[in-house]
Amino acid sequence: MPTVTTQAGPWNMTVFAFESGDADNPLAGLSADEVARLPFGALELAADGKILAYNDTEPDETGESRPSVVGRGFFADVARWAGGSMVAGEFRKGVAAGSLNVVFDCAVAGLAYKVRLHLKVSPILGTYWLFIKRLRRAAAAA
Repeated sequence: MPTVTTQAGPWNMTVFAFESGDADNPLAGLSADEVARLPFGALELAADGKILAYNDTEPDETGESRPSVVGRGFFADVARWAGGSMVAGEFRKGVAAGSLNVVFDCAVAGLAYKVRLHLKVSPILGTYWLFIKRLRRAAAAA
C-alpha cells in the first residue's frame, strides 16, 4: 500500500498525500480490501460514467452491505441527483478535455449532512475517480 500522510487542510478538509511512485493514480496499486478501508468514498468511473470499482463506506440501516453497483451508471442510476447537475456537466467536460480535477461541496436532498466531491482523472488508465467525503460542521468557539 502506498504511504498515506494525513494532514489538516483548508475548509476542514483532510488532504491525502501519496508517495510519488504513481502520482496520477495512487489508488491503482491498492487491493480491493485496502480501497474498502479508505476513510472516504471512492469510485472509479469509466468515461461514460459507469462504475468500475468502488468502496461502500455507508452500509444500509441493517448494517449489511448493499448490492454491488459495479457496471451501473453513476449519474443515471446510482446518484440521479447528480445527473442533471453541475457535477455531471464538469465530469463530461473533463472527459472531453482529458483533464479533470474539480471539487464541489454539495447539499443532497435526504442527507442530513453536506458532502465534498472531488473528481480526478487517472490518465494512465483512462478512468476517473470520484472521492466523496462527509462534511461536518466545525464546533462553535466557546
